[in-house]
Amino acid sequence: MLSEKTEAIVLRAIPWSETSLVVTLWTRDFGKLSAIAKGARRLRSPFESALDLLAHSSVVFLAKAGDVLDLLTEAKLMRRFRSSQQNLLNLYCGYYVAELLLVMIEEGSAMVELFDLTQRTLEDLDATDLPGEVLLRFELNTLRLLGHMPSLDACVGCGERVEVLESVAFGIESGGVLCKACLPGQRSVVRLKKATLEYLTGMLQNPWDTTPLTRITPPLRAEIRGLMNRIFMTLQNRQFDLHRFLEGLAR
Repeated sequence: MLSEKTEAIVLRAIPWSETSLVVTLWTRDFGKLSAIAKGARRLRSPFESALDLLAHSSVVFLAKAGDVLDLLTEAKLMRRFRSSQQNLLNLYCGYYVAELLLVMIEEGSAMVELFDLTQRTLEDLDATDLPGEVLLRFELNTLRLLGHMPSLDACVGCGERVEVLESVAFGIESGGVLCKACLPGQRSVVRLKKATLEYLTGMLQNPWDTTPLTRITPPLRAEIRGLMNRIFMTLQNRQFDLHRFLEGLAR
């Protein structure tokens, strides 16, 4: 068994026995992995607060072969997720980040940029009064990094550039904007305002790690929130548990 050390963000921790936990970790060097943390439920746990939900910790684990869970041997807290001290909406946004990663990421694939994006998102949620904008940046760049980014300028049916006057047809299932010729017969189509499309395009064109966030107006925020929810639900063919807690982001 190989001993590995990396940074990790705790996505989930569930009881495994009277004294232990099974934890799902989003790691910088090894992607998502699941491991047994023996003794983690004891009153004087050797892991202390390092396995709290969304904690950013330095971990050491023994990598097991096949379908056997890895063994977590050490975890030291680097940073605690503190958004509950900001407000409940920020906290729910953090929980939603964990849910997205749990559902959409396969185990074992390292994605350094997505790990860094996750870390930055949680740090910003601890400090910002713009949780909706922070979460949108995370969602859009997660779609981009996973290869699911919808087309925002060219028709997904024919590939021709779509001219947007006041609004444009957007196919949730087809994955992007639609021209008039390709629109008939498409399912799950919504209309997006030009301002919505421009905001989404601008956010993706600018580096997420250096570009300041700008506040979105309530009507624009509501349209974008609805769009993001439907895109992720369609990709996973399921309802996300945290969506009902994020209604405040649309106001």
